[in-house]
Amino acid sequence: MRVITPAHLLIAPQDLCLSRDGQVRVRPQAALAPEFRSELVSFHEAYQREVGWGAGGWARSLHHHQQRQALPATLQPYLALLGGQPITGAAPTPEQAFQAHCVSRQIGVGGRSRLMPVLELINHAPDGAAYVVDQGVGLTGRFTDEVFACYRRQMDALHFFFNYHFVSPARVVLSGLVTIGLPGLGVLHIARDDARVDHHQGSPQPQVTVRPGQIHLSFVVLADLDAPARPREVFVRLMLAQGLPMARSHELFDGLVAHHRQVLQAFILACEATARTEGGLVSQLQHVAQGQLTNLVHSPWH
Repeated sequence: MRVITPAHLLIAPQDLCLSRDGQVRVRPQAALAPEFRSELVSFHEAYQREVGWGAGGWARSLHHHQQRQALPATLQPYLALLGGQPITGAAPTPEQAFQAHCVSRQIGVGGRSRLMPVLELINHAPDGAAYVVDQGVGLTGRFTDEVFACYRRQMDALHFFFNYHFVSPARVVLSGLVTIGLPGLGVLHIARDDARVDHHQGSPQPQVTVRPGQIHLSFVVLADLDAPARPREVFVRLMLAQGLPMARSHELFDGLVAHHRQVLQAFILACEATARTEGGLVSQLQHVAQGQLTNLVHSPWH
């Protein structure tokens, strides 16, 4: 099987908007191939109406918001530490919901986000085929049954769940949000923004931002099943560059691993205490956290 969404059908999410009646429209200033502009406008609007946002996108968004809003208060602090966006009492506006819809259906092409009609309809599996970005976006492979794509191979399972709203095993474990005082260096802030990434000798690493008395890491990988030694190596190298001695850098990494294990264990216990009465979303969160804890515990470099 081979499916390709050609380059001229890839559209930036910001080039789409919602009309007053809730229909997806192409903005007048959208960057489209001029020789096909009228056809492309018709295609994208019809596609979103029939099989994209119009095929239950608003209803799914409201349902997920209601599920998140109904989660017990005891889980909220853990969700905040593990990357879940806070849920307010007010439901998302249609515009906000459509933006979230696009986030879970976009791909990076040349450093910019693009939606990929048709290909976005292929479901995810951890061992699914990888997308190929070349004159558009394609997917090729042999399948005995349903065609599957792998949306993201290097993504923390909790991040994946918050982004796509379903459970999938992961190969990577990210640290939760952490703030640590480092004598002589200031305060270390660790986020979970793995979209802010740099590269060192071809390998991804977090972006480092240094301000007076502060060191900000966009994320920290604690376990990677495909490259077990890499998380520690990357973290130690980055902290050495900030003046933290090697022995202290290793101790700090070990401390982050131990802290994240404690957070996951406490989160699982909190889920267990409410899963029987709440079910649904709580059980899914518990399953994701257990998978992450297993990856962390069995990583050979800890």
